[in-house]
Amino acid sequence: MKKTYKTIAGGFLAVTMLAACSSDPEETSSDASESEGSESSSEGGDAVLAMGSDAVDLDPHGSNDTSSSHIRTNIYERLVMHDENTELQPHLAEEFEQIDDHTWEFKLVEGVTFHNGEEFTADDVKATLERAVAPETANPRVFLYEMIEDVEVVDDYTVHITTEYPFAPLPATLPMTVVG
Repeated sequence: MKKTYKTIAGGFLAVTMLAACSSDPEETSSDASESEGSESSSEGGDAVLAMGSDAVDLDPHGSNDTSSSHIRTNIYERLVMHDENTELQPHLAEEFEQIDDHTWEFKLVEGVTFHNGEEFTADDVKATLERAVAPETANPRVFLYEMIEDVEVVDDYTVHITTEYPFAPLPATLPMTVVG
């Protein structure tokens, strides 16, 4: 029980420390209240977040630790995301639906590019999911995706994911940082 308490207390402390950060360490609460209503600067400061350990691997298929997952969440986009009420919302997939017991269709947002300017397409989704389940990847969370039997590129912005057996929670597993 003590370990759980320390973990909760440590997490609360880290969030409290992050919330207390200011871009200007000399700013006082009276300075802040005086500047309310004035234009805000586009310059920002550094936010420092204390973590319990370093990330093991930034590869979305390379590790199963919490620190790596927290960092990857801020690096990689996903087909769908959970909102503040844990409801699934479209993200890189503008819509998705189950078209039969074994097949899900994801229609992708057009015009999304990678940092190098290359366009995001259904081929990228196929490559990512196939890598996630490939034995040579040794993905520690492969159990979340091993029911995927096929990933078919229908067109540049549509992909069908077929599962070995009916698997209704497939879209809910896709926001995991293991898919990237």
